[in-house]
Amino acid sequence: MVIIGAGPAGIAAAIQLKRYNVEPVILEQNEVGGLLRNANLVENYPGFPEGITGLALVELFRKQLDNAGIRVDFERVLELEYNGKIFSTRTERRVIASDVVVVATGTKPKEILHPLISDDITDWVFYEIYPIIDVKNRKIGIIGAGDAAFDYALNLSQKNNVTILNRSNRVNCIPLLWERCMKSYNISYSPDITVRDIVKADNGLLLNCVKNHSGEKVNVCVDFLVVAIGRESCLDFIGEELRKNSADLIKSNRLFMVGDVNNGIYRQTAICVGDGVKAAMEINRIIRKGAV
Repeated sequence: MVIIGAGPAGIAAAIQLKRYNVEPVILEQNEVGGLLRNANLVENYPGFPEGITGLALVELFRKQLDNAGIRVDFERVLELEYNGKIFSTRTERRVIASDVVVVATGTKPKEILHPLISDDITDWVFYEIYPIIDVKNRKIGIIGAGDAAFDYALNLSQKNNVTILNRSNRVNCIPLLWERCMKSYNISYSPDITVRDIVKADNGLLLNCVKNHSGEKVNVCVDFLVVAIGRESCLDFIGEELRKNSADLIKSNRLFMVGDVNNGIYRQTAICVGDGVKAAMEINRIIRKGAV
């Protein structure tokens, strides 16, 4: 069987399957941990009364995989298809046939469309913060007003100055994140402002903005820009035939969609882990029944 994605859901499924002596093929295109790598502090995952940083929790997950003898194959899945009998998972290196597939690919960020982000500035624009988590003494702009935007701000503000740009007056993050950001001397918040243009400047970017209420033009200079305007399920690799049959395959416990890929706004590590463990238990049940 195949698990696509090595975030919390995929990891939990693999560990539970290993306890049943089931050895899945785990495929991950980037790094172990998924979105958890961006998290400033995870405070609602049981067992860590003081909270734990996302990177530290990922490292513990990685260690648990190693201790269990579970290998992650770092291969990008190009297509997952179903021919009426078996699944075929095509990567950049091979095609893997299996009776059961667990999709734990999480979400991908919604991107700002061209021409606002032109080719000459892409090296300074990010949709995840783990690539710049170690930068220091920089000016960083964040577009967004949800949990991700404010959590990214808290994480990056430990070593940098951060400006959050919100196109409306409404804040969509939880109160705890808002309160912490407003207490930080390294975070400034600009509501009711729209970024109209982004151009390359000396060693960074110039954001040409306008205040929506007054029409006043404002220029914001940053070294890096982080875009956090929402996320959507990462399912680009699903083949046409599988899309047609996915509902029946899910119902018959042949195809499992676990974690953020299936949970909408409920992107929480604890939920992902529970999804992964439950899927593994269902897979073991159908194996024991001889259904696969």
